[in-house]
Amino acid sequence: MLRRLLFARYERQLNRVYRDRLASKGNTAQGVFWRSQSSQFARFDALLSLVHQLRGYQPTSIADIGCGYGALLDFIKRSSKFQHIEYWGVDINRAMIAACRQKFPHQPDIFSTGNRPSNIVDFCLFSGTFNLTHSDDPALWNDYIFACLDRCMTQTRYGLVLNLLCTPKAQIQKQIFYASRAAFVKRAEAHFGPTHAQSTQHVTGDVSFVITRKPL
Repeated sequence: MLRRLLFARYERQLNRVYRDRLASKGNTAQGVFWRSQSSQFARFDALLSLVHQLRGYQPTSIADIGCGYGALLDFIKRSSKFQHIEYWGVDINRAMIAACRQKFPHQPDIFSTGNRPSNIVDFCLFSGTFNLTHSDDPALWNDYIFACLDRCMTQTRYGLVLNLLCTPKAQIQKQIFYASRAAFVKRAEAHFGPTHAQSTQHVTGDVSFVITRKPL
């Protein structure tokens, strides 16, 4: 019960911070705390490429958890390599979802407020979703991440893709969470199933993960 209350408090704090940031910076990479659009796009490409490795050019549905102002959908639309991907955007922040619907007025129904997709998708994707934290306890924030992943895994056919900043030992510095790559893979494999990690090209310290369901 205490952990659920703490997790709910984290989300309220993040909700407020992201709402204020969006109001200040607008629909830009900086509006969701990315350093630059180039690093944002590098992470998008890395995560979608992991999906592509598993599914090829088969029609594939993804839910973008923590979709922000819809930058990933923009990236998909502009990339010939990912035109087979069906996109859904989910965010706990109502201001972000309102920004998405304003930006994509012909597709308002693909965006929803929440913490998991309402429909079953092939993959849930988390790009930068867990970097910013209001916790000072890396172990507790890691537990929060796995609670989010667990909730979303139930809504997928194949698994989860995400990125995390990583250092040899999990830590929090200036409200940014850094996971232990080895420890994260070990826990994900024990809890969910086969997990693959690879360093994200052009983004120092960033690691992209794909977590697939255990074989039945």
